[in-house]
Formats: sequence, C-alpha cells, structure tokens
Amino acid sequence: MKIVMLVPYFYPHTGGTEKYVRDLSTALIHEGHEVTVITNNLPKAKNAPMHETLPEGIKVIRLDAIDMFNYLPVSFGKFNLRMLEGFDIVHVHVPAFSFLRAVAGKIKQPLIVTYHCDVTVSEKYFGVPVPQWLVPPFEESSNAYARYLLPQADVVYNTTETYAETSPVMKNIPHRVIPIGIFHDKIDEIQKKLNLNPEKKNPRQLLFLGRLAGNKGCDYLVKAMPKILEKFPKTKLVICGDGEEKGHILDLVTQFNIGQSVTFLGTATFEKLVELYYTSLAYIFPSINRLEAFGIVQLEAMANYTAVIASDIPGPNAVMNPGETGLLVPKQSPEAIAEAAIKLLSDPDKALEMGRKGRALVETKYSWKTIVQQVLGVYKEAIAKKGG
Repeated sequence: MKIVMLVPYFYPHTGGTEKYVRDLSTALIHEGHEVTVITNNLPKAKNAPMHETLPEGIKVIRLDAIDMFNYLPVSFGKFNLRMLEGFDIVHVHVPAFSFLRAVAGKIKQPLIVTYHCDVTVSEKYFGVPVPQWLVPPFEESSNAYARYLLPQADVVYNTTETYAETSPVMKNIPHRVIPIGIFHDKIDEIQKKLNLNPEKKNPRQLLFLGRLAGNKGCDYLVKAMPKILEKFPKTKLVICGDGEEKGHILDLVTQFNIGQSVTFLGTATFEKLVELYYTSLAYIFPSINRLEAFGIVQLEAMANYTAVIASDIPGPNAVMNPGETGLLVPKQSPEAIAEAAIKLLSDPDKALEMGRKGRALVETKYSWKTIVQQVLGVYKEAIAKKGG
C-alpha cells in the first residue's frame, strides 16, 4: 500500500506525536509499504528541507508555516487534495485539526484518524498560572470542532480506552484502541554496546526525563524530594530535559536547598537516555493533565528494565500493570510521589522485579511488530468499507 500521513508537526520538531508517526511509518515500511509524511516546516530555526527522504525510507514533504501560539500551526504552503493522488490510505493525526479539515468529506480514499489527545490548556506557562476563566470556552470550542470533524473519518482510533472514555470528544464517537509501540531491539543494541547489566542499577537514582513544561509535573516531583531525602539522604534525582518551566524548577531546587541531590542534564542523545533509564532504580512520570494521553517514556523505561511511578490519569494509567510493573499515584501530589519512591527505595529487589516484568510487558504487548498489524487491520477494513 501507499500511505500518506498528514501530521501538524514532525521531525525535526520533537514530541510524542512526532515520534509516534515516525515509528509507525518505519514499522509500515518494514512490512513492505510506502509511506509519505506531509507536515509543516516547524520549527523554522531547524531549516529542514521542503522535501527529503529519511534514513528509514520515509518521504517527507514540509509546507511553509508559522506557529501561532502554542501548538497551533498555520500553513502558508500550498496543500491541496491533488497531493493525495495515488495514495491508498490517508492517515491524519490530530490535534491540530487543519489537515483533517482540509480532507474530511473531500477525498475518495479511506480516511483514518489517530486522535492523540484532547486540546487542553496547561495550568501555567513559564511558571505563571493561566486565568481559569479563559480555559473552558477555549477547550470547548476546540472539542466541538473535533466532534464535528471526526465522524467524517472511516476509522478513528486512539491509544488507550481510559483516555477515550473520559474524553469530551471521544467518549461518544465510535472508535478503536491501538496502543503505541516501541522498537525494543534498538534499545537492546545500545544496552549491549554500553555493557549494561543489572549490576549497573543505581539503587538510589531516580529519573525524570521529558520536556520541562507545565503539564509534565516535574515541579511536583521536585517538591517530593525533601521527604524522600529525609528517609534516604543519598538519593539522587536526575532531570533530563529542557523547556519553559526550567527556571521555575531551578527556583524550587534552590528554595528547598536540595541542589546537591538534583542533577540537570538538559537534552541528551538516545544512547545517553538508554543509559539513564537502565541505571535508574525508577522512572518518575508525574504528568498532570490530558495533554498526556499515553506516555511513550513509560515504554522506554520498561524496555530498559526500570520500574515506573506514574500519575493515575486517563491514558498513562492504562500503560503499566499497576503493582507489577510500577506504581500509580494521584496527580499533583508530592506526598504520594514521595511515598511511592520511598517504597521502591526501601526494597530495590522489588523495583528490579518490576523492571523485569515491565520488559516482558513491552515484548508481548507493545512491540511494533505486533502493533503495526493492528494498524494494517484497520487500513484493510477501511478499504473494504469503501468497496476497494
């Protein structure tokens, strides 16, 4: 099949959706299909070419665009339906909704939509609270638009049922659930190269890895550290990532006088990320709102034999097996994060066992070899529905 992915942001822009589309496209190519990605040329500073073929074989077409506000691309490129001629499947990723608006009800090919998350306003930007009166009208107008567009697709799917059933958009729209996958064999190669083994686990190292944004909840983890350090004063927290909340988080570290226990690494290579995941006793995933609909980082941690402590929010709470591969905690609760971390720090063998079970879960449920077959099944069903 010839498949076209329409996605608002793509490499070199970084994020969960961007990684998902690249990995899914790679898995489809491994199965013998052709994949082209049409996207916006953002961020401008990366100076990405308008046309390129990535090493995996993914053809990329980038349209000239600007970013209006946060995650609202406006394209000045000449996207038109003729660009879709010759493709068997049109697969759109939302939000944002500009590409879906352009094709819904206007194309002959099967239209597949992956609904990645609800449009959600974070509680703060750059450490500054967002006026709450602004949030409901903005979110509801976006949700209403999504509810209008999505039924025009042949198949809509998202990545967890707990997210769909609590979504103001998805809960009343027929949908499928297909989780996100991971190429754990690539991680295995790096583990072997770095000679990583269970003895390399640091029983006092906790890891946060992600963008330092308000919705990621890293500040709640930092607020948990004083209580953790009371019980285990040699604990080290590694924060790997960058973003608009970094200044606020640094201020908290200074306020609590825990600088000697917190290391900031900024962004890192994938090889370094594997090393950090593998050598940490636990990965902390304290996201707070519906911008986080799954959490690929949980798969990366489990693939590296590392226990996960995650917020009990729709989507992320459906990835692990609670109590077996990790622990769920109430969102925005430094006390709960501290209690969960102390539980694992008190019993490193238990944490290691969770890591081993997490790795087994990745191999059986979250391998791209398994998940790509589920996506292909949806494609074939949609083609049959169209009478192809």
